[in-house]
Amino acid sequence: MSADEFWKDDPQLFVSYRTSFLNKKKREMEEADYKCWLQGLYVYDGNNKINATLKQMLINMFSKSKDNREIPPYTTKPYLELQKEQQFKQTEKEHKLNDYNSSVVHFGTLKQQYTDRLKQKKGEWNPWVKKKFLLNLKIQ
Repeated sequence: MSADEFWKDDPQLFVSYRTSFLNKKKREMEEADYKCWLQGLYVYDGNNKINATLKQMLINMFSKSKDNREIPPYTTKPYLELQKEQQFKQTEKEHKLNDYNSSVVHFGTLKQQYTDRLKQKKGEWNPWVKKKFLLNLKIQ
């Protein structure tokens, strides 16, 4: 806010600038807090994996039976990216299931419409029985 705006403009403008500044600082603090928390999560996860690795190495060194369990690798992507991929896969599965269900309903109704039209054209004959009956007549 310039000095000219402060002295000559509406006093409510100062309150708006101040509120905006305070909200911006609050968002920056929340973002910094989240980044620190995320960094702590990565450090904690890394320490757990190192502990598991060291424990497995000590068990393998001092144990007579060789228990070669696979040591979990460090994540290849950030956690948020992995979470987005899992959500994408889940929604993709749901879309495929919905598409399958709608196609089953669609083709089921088409089949029903086809059989209804055949019944209307040729009376109450079942088309599959009639076809089998006609084939039996030709064979004999």
